[in-house]
Amino acid sequence: MVKLKKTLILCTILLPSFSIVASSCNPDSKEKLRLIRDCTVYGYSSFLAIAILSLRYKWSKILSIHLEVVLLASLVIYGSNPELFVETFVEPCEGSVQFYIKLIALLFGAVLLPLLVPRRYIPIDPKNSSDPNPEQTASLLSLTFFTYLDSLVWQASKVSHLSTEALPPLSDHDQARILRQRVMAKVDPLLEGGKRHIFFNIMRVFPGDMTIMSVALICNALAAFIPAIATNRLLVYLETRGSSNDMLPWFWISLLFFGPVLASSSMEWYMRVVLRTFVRVEALLTELVFEHAMRAQVKSDDEDGNQSEAEKSDASTSASINTLITVDLKTMEEGQHFLVLLTFVPVQIICCIVFLYKLLGWSAFVGLGLTVALVPITGIATKSLHSVQEDKMKKTDSRVQVFTDVVNVLRMVKLFGWEGKMSETIAQKRVIELRASRKAHLIELLLVTLIAKGEFSASIAFPSLVVFDSFRNQIQIAFIRGTGCVTAKVSLDRINDYLQSTELLDAFNPTSSVTSLFPNQFSDKIGFHNATFIWSKSRSGKTTPSRRNFVLTIPGDLHFKPNTLNLVVGLTGSGKTSLLLALLGEMHYTPLSDDSWFNLPRGDGIAYAAQESWVLNETIRENILFGSPYDEDRYKKVIKQCALEPDLALFAAGDRTEIGEKGLTLSGGQKARLTLARAVYSKASILLLDDVLAALDVHTSKWIVNECLAGDLVKDRTVIIVSHNVALLSPFVQCLVEMKDGIATISDNVEAYVRTSKESESLERSEGRSGLDAEIERNVDVDSTSGKLIVSEEVHQGAGVGWAAINLYISSLGGSHPFVFFTIFFACLLASHLIGVGQTWYLGYWASQYDSHPPTEVPALYHLGVYGIIFLIWLITLSSAHVEFILASVKASEYIHNQLVESVLAATFRWLDKTPVSRIITRSTQDIGSVDFALPMITSRVCDLSISLLFKIGAIVIFTPTFLLPSIVLTAIGTWVGNVYLKAQSSVKREMSIAKAPVIGLIGAASTGIVRAYSAQDKFTDLLMTRIDHYSRSARVFYNLQRWMAMRTETLAGIFSAALAWYLVYFTNSNASDTGFLLNLAVAFSGGMVWWVIAMNDLEAESNSLERLESYLRIDQEAHLGVGSIPPAHWPSSGELRVESLNAKYSPDGPEVLHGLSFHIKSGERIGVVGRTGSGKSTLTLALLRCILTTGSVFYDGILTSTLNLDALRSQITIIPQTPELISGTLRQNLDPFEEHEDYILNNALRAAGLVSLQEELEIQNRITLDTLIASGGANLSVGQRQIIALARAIVRQSKLLILDEATSAIDYKTDTIIQDSLRKEYQERGDATIITIAHRLQSVMEADRIMVLDAGRIIEFDSPQALLKKMDGHFRSMVENANDRSALLAMVKK
Repeated sequence: MVKLKKTLILCTILLPSFSIVASSCNPDSKEKLRLIRDCTVYGYSSFLAIAILSLRYKWSKILSIHLEVVLLASLVIYGSNPELFVETFVEPCEGSVQFYIKLIALLFGAVLLPLLVPRRYIPIDPKNSSDPNPEQTASLLSLTFFTYLDSLVWQASKVSHLSTEALPPLSDHDQARILRQRVMAKVDPLLEGGKRHIFFNIMRVFPGDMTIMSVALICNALAAFIPAIATNRLLVYLETRGSSNDMLPWFWISLLFFGPVLASSSMEWYMRVVLRTFVRVEALLTELVFEHAMRAQVKSDDEDGNQSEAEKSDASTSASINTLITVDLKTMEEGQHFLVLLTFVPVQIICCIVFLYKLLGWSAFVGLGLTVALVPITGIATKSLHSVQEDKMKKTDSRVQVFTDVVNVLRMVKLFGWEGKMSETIAQKRVIELRASRKAHLIELLLVTLIAKGEFSASIAFPSLVVFDSFRNQIQIAFIRGTGCVTAKVSLDRINDYLQSTELLDAFNPTSSVTSLFPNQFSDKIGFHNATFIWSKSRSGKTTPSRRNFVLTIPGDLHFKPNTLNLVVGLTGSGKTSLLLALLGEMHYTPLSDDSWFNLPRGDGIAYAAQESWVLNETIRENILFGSPYDEDRYKKVIKQCALEPDLALFAAGDRTEIGEKGLTLSGGQKARLTLARAVYSKASILLLDDVLAALDVHTSKWIVNECLAGDLVKDRTVIIVSHNVALLSPFVQCLVEMKDGIATISDNVEAYVRTSKESESLERSEGRSGLDAEIERNVDVDSTSGKLIVSEEVHQGAGVGWAAINLYISSLGGSHPFVFFTIFFACLLASHLIGVGQTWYLGYWASQYDSHPPTEVPALYHLGVYGIIFLIWLITLSSAHVEFILASVKASEYIHNQLVESVLAATFRWLDKTPVSRIITRSTQDIGSVDFALPMITSRVCDLSISLLFKIGAIVIFTPTFLLPSIVLTAIGTWVGNVYLKAQSSVKREMSIAKAPVIGLIGAASTGIVRAYSAQDKFTDLLMTRIDHYSRSARVFYNLQRWMAMRTETLAGIFSAALAWYLVYFTNSNASDTGFLLNLAVAFSGGMVWWVIAMNDLEAESNSLERLESYLRIDQEAHLGVGSIPPAHWPSSGELRVESLNAKYSPDGPEVLHGLSFHIKSGERIGVVGRTGSGKSTLTLALLRCILTTGSVFYDGILTSTLNLDALRSQITIIPQTPELISGTLRQNLDPFEEHEDYILNNALRAAGLVSLQEELEIQNRITLDTLIASGGANLSVGQRQIIALARAIVRQSKLLILDEATSAIDYKTDTIIQDSLRKEYQERGDATIITIAHRLQSVMEADRIMVLDAGRIIEFDSPQALLKKMDGHFRSMVENANDRSALLAMVKK
């Protein structure tokens, strides 16, 4: 590159010498002065060029600019010679050869050479520089025509798919890390951003880009009039045949080519900068939203009517954040061209009025008058669009919230047979959303069609046809941009509200005193003094109405003992988890006295293991390391002490196995031990462990306590653990904190507490568990060598969108009568454009009347009336086409969304295991949003522009048949270029779309207190920036490829117009009227091609969303809900269950997990199922519900279940999984989501589930009632409370068959005893209900009628507990004999 630059500058030195030699050929007195001037100027230029080669880059750059100015000034002086272009300049005059030599030399030196010189790459951060993007070193000419992308385009044309790794590296100016360092502070509301709207903060960040875009738009607006001026002067030449002493025709013909090229160059420069800026803004806002989510309290939106405005503005749910970074950022893309309204439109209007005034006189101001008259209508329509768009986005939020809730609990929905009803609920939300969408579409049509095209009927003069046509198209685009700005403003306002109004944690709240919460003498203490904490507060400081009025109170001193084990105990819902979260700063602090404080020293690190195991979608090793350096000895110790060695042996890839989203490849106990291992492996001096033993069996619990908590890795570290297992932990506990109704009290005498506790009897008898783990058995596809889950998104190979996706949209648009719809639509479009061509012809005909008749004899009012009628017919036909398309597109959106929901709800469990929730949500937000707005708008625009261009090219060919061959050649070239482009663009767009889901997934996973507890915000920020860069890399190439194609298409269109003008002027005898008509069509065709290419680019891009949606309609699905027989109305009348030769496997090509199970359970029996990890306990429940592939026979109340409708089967069986799943809404909606039961039934179920006894000592206002709002996933309840609600929901269903999969693992022992007694009483009264309990606590099954022992998918024992205990070598007897509470368990059997 350096050699090339030096060569080009050397040419700059030599070229002035040629000019001087040419000037000295025939010197006279005048020429001597000119020679002296030339020698001075060009000698100085040569000196500058030599200096540039000699000096360093900084000075050479300055001198290069100076040299360019000198040479350009010389070029302007010589190029302004009028003799060059006038028709009288026929014979070469004396000195003309020298003149041309100097002019060519100057053109080469002042224009061409600077355009060809590559630019030098200077990294922003030299210490961390990377390979430059070709765009950063490309010459100005290469930048203008995007030739630096040629190699990429050719490479893409030779392969089936171009991966992201094959794309050019991301420019350092676009990297999220650089953007964060340089400008994040300016947009962050907690730093320099302040209370300013985010829009103005963005303007502060990119002032240079805004200036460049404004200049480019002004240049484009001015260049757009060059074809009009050239057309006018050509027509004058044809009318006068040169008598006006005008310029030569070839000059104006050349302008018909260079004018569009100049306009295109300026427009493409603008587009390159605006799209580059948008990618940066998108990265910046994504990063900003993420960082804000890391310092905001996580809440959950509820139904629209259940929240106050304050709550809505404060809501920071994962669903609303997903909407912000998908739908709202996508909508903002529509408003990125706001500068068009501020610069382009005013300049266009001024130039148009001036030009028309020159041609038509005062009549030109009629058009301006109409424009001014329509401004109020425009304002009203725009305001209406803004309010409708705001309403539409609220409805979108509501629909996305419901869909997200359903997807997050989709396994529960499927197990309960709720697919159909949930689909109806989502569909109802969708209908409400589409009503607002339809309004927005119709208002946009009013703005674009009626206003943008309705203000040109005053023009009557033929020379202004080109201007009016160009002006009409540009203003139409401007109004399209205007409506886009309105919708974008709504989304930008939503992002701004989130940044400005979200309730922050105390540590990040500028108005909070959290930074001075403790005196210096307590800086090393861990604990509280006279402090209270609440979950949420409004701006007035009161608790948010959407949460229960829970207050955590610590009266007096509560100091945890350092370097020892501290235990927190209490009943379910008493506030144990809240105590840990308050210590972490996740709750709002309120002092009780002036000396109040709380403190958690973070200097030596904090590690937190949550009650709900939190894992990353990474490998087991990466989850344990969590960004810490790998220490092999320490790592192996952690694996051993956390009892993970046997689990890793089960995976072929060991700790390199990916665990999937939410740890789907692991059981509940495995996830609990994995999160414990992460905390233990860290070097943190303080460990906060929230009930990590709840999901473990007694043997594993003992191992964890003895080997891990009492081991060398935890020694001398402060451990604060929440647990109900006091007896097991008590020998190691030095400090005990008891929670009761939100009040914490501390005790040093642990033994006294164990002796006096009313729970002690339950504690002792509930230690025994059946196997190694409380498990949720899964069998998903894991690559046996790499350990990777098969979760990669399918990528369509080749160019263009697949026919299946196109057919989906076409059939959706047409509905039940596609032929009728498309016939009417295209007939109206064809008629409107035929009438449009007629309009142009009639204006030409009207103008030609003044050539053959005196002006007084031309009936102007008559012609104006005819033109007005033509215009009215055109307006009606065009509006009819677009209105029909809008209504059809809304129906199509509803149909596609319903198909998506039904497909996802009917998906197999295996597919759900392999597919991240974030990817499913992306389909429902970003892709459905595209189908709602962008896709129909762009599709109708493409149809409109395509027919318009066909009519224009058709009219040209009809009037000039000779031009058919050139038209075919240019079309063939354009088609070839388009095909090459589409191959590259399709690959890049798909990579760009796929790269979005990981960003969403990471934000959803990281916006929890876990990341803050580990102080791992920086690690996750770095990971997010890497993923954003991956997305930005493909996005930048994608947008630049659009411009690559546009420049080539626009150049071909300019060649077409210039060639047609050349042919008409030099090779035909056409009159001015016919020539003007054809040139008008050619110029319109040239300009239309630009927008057609842009529209086609947009259509191709948006169609990728359609393609992804279509792929989700072809996912693996269970039997449809309508397939299978419907059982009799009285079925089931009993809970009898008979199984014969049942085999099961998770995938068609996978191994069998259950082998020939046969058993018979009588109605009303209580059955316990026990066995080690992997024995098939949970698999059996899935097989009974037909959730996996099975063979054999299962008879439920005498009916073969394989013949039944899935909905009918699952709605009559209730399973309560170990992990309770709740949806956002009231408690009533969680118990009875479809309003099928009376309140007294729901309250009785809550009583039977133990909630009433749990709240006996609470004040009435603090109790959970049917009207209590539940956060998404039950985030505002403890896990124990969630399990109670899940149990109550099962009781409400009144099923004859109830399956409990360790449904009370997170509940304290006292409450567990109450629940077991309540269940026993509830179902004994019914008598005919069968209960199957997957046992992890042996106490849960000791009173069962019979116990089934599974091993390796086979039944090895099945009898009553008494009979099994008599088998001397029996498996069940061995489990009881090995339990610490053997005598208590045997007593339960005897009782």
